[in-house]
Amino acid sequence: PEVVPILAAWIFKEWSYLYPEMTLQGVVLFLRERGNRKQLPLTFVAFEAGKPVGTVSLTTFDMETRSDLSYWLTSLYVAGPWRRRRIGSRLVETAEAKAAELGIDRLCLFTTDAALVGPFYEKLGWTVKEQTRYHSHSVTIMEKDLSCR
Repeated sequence: PEVVPILAAWIFKEWSYLYPEMTLQGVVLFLRERGNRKQLPLTFVAFEAGKPVGTVSLTTFDMETRSDLSYWLTSLYVAGPWRRRRIGSRLVETAEAKAAELGIDRLCLFTTDAALVGPFYEKLGWTVKEQTRYHSHSVTIMEKDLSCR
């Protein structure tokens, strides 16, 4: 709970352009809902020397326009100085393992950053499901089958 303000600032700065109604206080509330350990929604935080350096969440729904898709990996963020150190990969792998432990056999995610699709997510075993528009932005929806874990 003590790192929620830091995580909220990261998420707000990174993705508020996608959600015009988003407020920093709303992100704080969003993160407080994700303080679970045994059920969704939940958030993982990577620490280095006791300080948060990255985060990722799991939730049931992430795109209100795609209620047909459930179980999402969301809000993957690694602070700038800590990027390219496999922290993001480890956060994703940890979230996938937890999802599988909870009996989830497929996860979805979406990204507006086309540069992450191949070099990052596809290397982690994610596949492109579709390209679409979301809140007037081009996004890539990806999915990963966890049933083989």
